[in-house]
Amino acid sequence: MNPFRRSGSRFGREPVPETPYQRAGQVWDDRMGSARSQAHSWRLMAFGAMALLSLSVADNLRLRFGSRIVPYVVEVDRLGAARSVSPAEADYRPTDPQIAWHLARFIENVRSRPADPIVLRENLKSAYDFTTQQGAAVLNDYARAADPFADLANTQVSVDVKNVVRASADSFRVAWDERRYDHGQLSATTHWTAILTVVVRTPTDAATLSRNPLGIYVEAISWSQDLGE
Repeated sequence: MNPFRRSGSRFGREPVPETPYQRAGQVWDDRMGSARSQAHSWRLMAFGAMALLSLSVADNLRLRFGSRIVPYVVEVDRLGAARSVSPAEADYRPTDPQIAWHLARFIENVRSRPADPIVLRENLKSAYDFTTQQGAAVLNDYARAADPFADLANTQVSVDVKNVVRASADSFRVAWDERRYDHGQLSATTHWTAILTVVVRTPTDAATLSRNPLGIYVEAISWSQDLGE
């Protein structure tokens, strides 16, 4: 052994000293990495929300433009009892018996005067469901002149429709009897005739379909008492 030779000492590799700049850089990298990760997550959520919104809009458009109201025709007998039910065709037009049945109910609702004002109000409301704006104007004039709600407790009127027949391409003739009761006693019986002009408009929404399923509307009303009988 050479006494003048320094023995080799082995030491582990010392770590590079960490400077303040390195620590700041590491903190910055950590923050940027976290921000990028959060931004990526938000982008995924935004894309998902946009996809759901697109599906919702597409479904609403499909329901709005793709769906349609399918009216059903209810065949009734002379007493108004249902006989058969079937979907109406696109160009379906009510038959004369169907129109006649609704016109008879229309006259009964307008001209009768039950003792109960709630029933009378519902009858008149139903009658308006079967009128155009022009027909409704006639009912308004009649209500102002006749005041059907006056003195219901003492005076009532019952209506008995005798027949409804076609008078022209667009009009029907309705004949009926009215019986007036004063204090519960029959006081008068009169005979009436009306010419009702009718238009048919296919229902386009569920609300109209429920009120007037066949789309029968009274557009013009002309009635008078038969004084010669």
